[in-house]
Amino acid sequence: MIQEYFSVQLSDSIHLGLPLADMTTVAQFERQDICIVPGVAPFWYGVVNFKGSLLWVLDTDHLFNLDAKSDRLEVQSLIQKPVAVVLSHQIEGIQKRVALVVQKLQGIVGIESNKLKSLPTSASSALQNLCTAMAEQDNQTIYILNSEVFLQQLHQQSTLTVAA
Repeated sequence: MIQEYFSVQLSDSIHLGLPLADMTTVAQFERQDICIVPGVAPFWYGVVNFKGSLLWVLDTDHLFNLDAKSDRLEVQSLIQKPVAVVLSHQIEGIQKRVALVVQKLQGIVGIESNKLKSLPTSASSALQNLCTAMAEQDNQTIYILNSEVFLQQLHQQSTLTVAA
């Protein structure tokens, strides 16, 4: 059985497969439109007014520890108009959504269920915790994101940071 995912590139070596059913749209934001929110977890850029409601914008570099070599403020200033994929999933009757800033959009990929493999122990802890499997396709490793776990962990980590 073929499953469809929306593939995005987070870095040269990290590609995520977002379940197509949970991917709602692609958006681009002006940096000045992203409102920084004090006291929240550092993996948030902030919030934007998106189609009349607030949408949290996620710094995927920070969440997945991809910017360890560079100063986060420097990286942010380089991205003048970040591209984001809006992910949405219903959890316990509540629609959760977030905008994931990505380096590059790759498009829809179909992956056969029997081609999915377990994540290697060498994968980062963030990938291990948030992805269910991986697949090799077109000479790339695509990590399959578990939307429900991803959104729940973002909520929990954000709540713990604010409460601390």
